[in-house]
Amino acid sequence: MEDVFTFDEEAISSNLTEKLRLEENFENIQSNIKDKNFEIENNNDLIENEINEIHHFKKFRSNSVISVGHIDNRLGTSYEVKFDEVYEAEPESESRTNSTNNNINLITPPQSIKISKLKPVIDDFQPIKVLGKGSFGKVILVKHKLTGKLYAQKQLKKVTMIVNTKNYERTLTERTILEKVTHPNIVKLYYALQDFEKVYLFLEYLEGGELFFHLTQERIMSEKIACFYIAEMILALRHLHINAGVIYRDLKPENCLLNRKGHLVLTDFGLSKVSNKCNSMDGTAQYIAPEVIKGETYDSKCDWWSLGAVSFDMLTGQPPFTGNNNKRIMEKVITQKITYPFYLSQIAKDFLNKCLNKNVNKRINIDDNDVFNKLKQHQFFRYINWKYLIDQNDKLQPPPIIPIVVNPEQAENFDDEFTSLDITPPHSPITKMMYQNIEESRSNSTSSIIKIQKPDQNGEVQESVYFTDFSFSRHT
Repeated sequence: MEDVFTFDEEAISSNLTEKLRLEENFENIQSNIKDKNFEIENNNDLIENEINEIHHFKKFRSNSVISVGHIDNRLGTSYEVKFDEVYEAEPESESRTNSTNNNINLITPPQSIKISKLKPVIDDFQPIKVLGKGSFGKVILVKHKLTGKLYAQKQLKKVTMIVNTKNYERTLTERTILEKVTHPNIVKLYYALQDFEKVYLFLEYLEGGELFFHLTQERIMSEKIACFYIAEMILALRHLHINAGVIYRDLKPENCLLNRKGHLVLTDFGLSKVSNKCNSMDGTAQYIAPEVIKGETYDSKCDWWSLGAVSFDMLTGQPPFTGNNNKRIMEKVITQKITYPFYLSQIAKDFLNKCLNKNVNKRINIDDNDVFNKLKQHQFFRYINWKYLIDQNDKLQPPPIIPIVVNPEQAENFDDEFTSLDITPPHSPITKMMYQNIEESRSNSTSSIIKIQKPDQNGEVQESVYFTDFSFSRHT
């Protein structure tokens, strides 16, 4: 049978008309595409220029602190305005080309630029309680307003840094060491920020409080409890000495805190030194090594003396040498023999003698792997499984003190002497008179220590200075 076709003349005529219209539109589209491509090329040139300006802006602020505004419009003549917020230009998505079945290239959208903040600013944190106070300033418990995460915020007034450059040097030393060191028994640094009046270190919040706080509660620790924390001190000190090349120089109960699980964590690295040899006298009188007091060149063995002094304190309730003032204490450290209380076991005395040997050449050096492996077998550490301790296997080697933490924001394990203090800081602006001190510091030896930027010469920014090598943000 032959195929039979029925023709619809009106439909055919309509289709031919539609085809002609489509062909005409197609030609118009091609013409428009050429025009659009020309516009795109021009736009891409403009976009590229904008991106180059952004990257130029990035190069200008390569030292971790940026200048607000376009690089060509920054204020001042001999100094640049420096602010402590960092923003980075990054591509949000790749440019893409779409096509139809007719291989007609559609307009490619330009690459979009997303400006993202890399680190928080001071106003992102809510102060809650004072955790500690010293000559350096305060340590305040703060909470990130968005995430709710708690931090220990250590703050220091810039005024004190200008008056005494050692304060800045110590703060920068702590920030530099903690930026590079990662260990479960060493406090973690998250941010180093600054505003017009202060610098801030945002540290890991250790809810268990100071070992000194628990030591005053217990008065005397048993060997079983003490050896656990002494062993964790050893792990932290060995990591500092061997892996980071750092001499700690300030081991004392106040600088040993407990985390929520009860593990010991070293804090406060202001007196630490990135070196294998030192000759300056730094430390705390009750725990400082004899060679340091004498002004001799010393090395990391001074920390093993301090370990012995802190261990003595934990086991007896007081350091090996005490006195009415630091001078008297240090005289005793050099001249007097150590007297052990009758209740200390021979095992404990033997361990303490290894650390508290006034002859540095005969003092134990736990940095040596052979010495360390032998020490692990010492009867004083008979309660310690070192593998479980290193792995922090709390099921098989649980910490002997588990801090009671009902509400972390209440800082229950910190001394009421500090937590009852007012968290509102006093206003401490940098006066114009201090600018003269700044200029003097730039022309003498301290200029290599404190790298600063003054505000603009027109006085449009409130009086302050910015420490250009200070800021830091840990990406987690």
